[in-house]
Amino acid sequence: MKLKSIHLRDFRNYESLDLLLNPNINVFIGDNAQGKTNLLESIYFLSTGRSHRIQDEKLCIRSAQTLGLCRAVLENHGDIQLKVVIHDKGKTLFYQNQPLKKSSEFIGKMNAVMFSPSDMDLFETSPKSRRKLIDVELGKINPFYMDLLNQYLKVLKERNLYLKGNNLDDAYLEVLTTKLVDLQCDIIRFKTGFVDRLNQIISKYYQKLSISNSIIRIHYSGPVDWSESIKSDLLDKYQKSFDRDKYLKMTHVGIHRDDFEFYIDENEVINVASQGQRRLIIVALKCSLIEVIEEMTGSKPILLLDDVFSELDIKRREALFEVLHQNTQTIITTTDLEDVRLWTKDHVSIFEVNQGKVVERSRIDE
Repeated sequence: MKLKSIHLRDFRNYESLDLLLNPNINVFIGDNAQGKTNLLESIYFLSTGRSHRIQDEKLCIRSAQTLGLCRAVLENHGDIQLKVVIHDKGKTLFYQNQPLKKSSEFIGKMNAVMFSPSDMDLFETSPKSRRKLIDVELGKINPFYMDLLNQYLKVLKERNLYLKGNNLDDAYLEVLTTKLVDLQCDIIRFKTGFVDRLNQIISKYYQKLSISNSIIRIHYSGPVDWSESIKSDLLDKYQKSFDRDKYLKMTHVGIHRDDFEFYIDENEVINVASQGQRRLIIVALKCSLIEVIEEMTGSKPILLLDDVFSELDIKRREALFEVLHQNTQTIITTTDLEDVRLWTKDHVSIFEVNQGKVVERSRIDE
């Protein structure tokens, strides 16, 4: 999978942009606040149907405008066109110029894996952020998972609204509970399998990047463990929480309370890892995602690296270059070309970004 071109109109600080991309390495250089991250955000938007930076996506529309547009052309056994139109009522997603009714039909048509500075908060932020990471990445490669998750959230909302009412009918509450349980059986199975696969390879990448023998492990903490008895285990959990749910008028059991804990050598990352180690764990996770996505879809995702190199020493940069420089279309932002000199040896395009304008350099050493 390769991103051939991208067109932006009234997206963030871009009034209009038409850009042809290199199928190998693309480096966007410029000072801070010029639009480099905005460009990566648009590509991520086209991959996931959402921004990685904000909840209110109307803020992506350029100031004083009413619509924002991102459009991409991909090469994936023929040309594919994706489009996002952001407007005052939300957004409309298009595939091959046809509007889609469900976001799950759009997510993953273009697979992109992104590292951004905000990822450094992953270990200290709320479980919601870690759930979102896994849900988005798993949803991109398994549309059925995303459908199940959306159904679960709708039933959960219905159950919570019902719990807030008066004169509850226990029989109806049981019906809603059974729906939640049935949906979660498959959701937990998918999550468990996904995390298990990541755990098989994440240490390999971390050891290459860190030049160490440390073991990285992700622990999935769900309502119950996956097993052949998962349905009865879940029903038992809900039964035990039944009176509490009615008293506090909310659902206390379910995957909406999942967490994913990261360990380094059997110690939780949040307790022992330095900032440098945390950065390398996150990069190792992104490398693992690339491998799993290729394994499950048959094509490499696009790699988006937003200012990842400035905090890495030369040995770690060399290690990352060796790990990733294998037919992966990579889009990099940086303020200093020296940070990415290893990536500019061959098959590379250099673009300068200045106040929402992008100009390609004719030579690397200009």
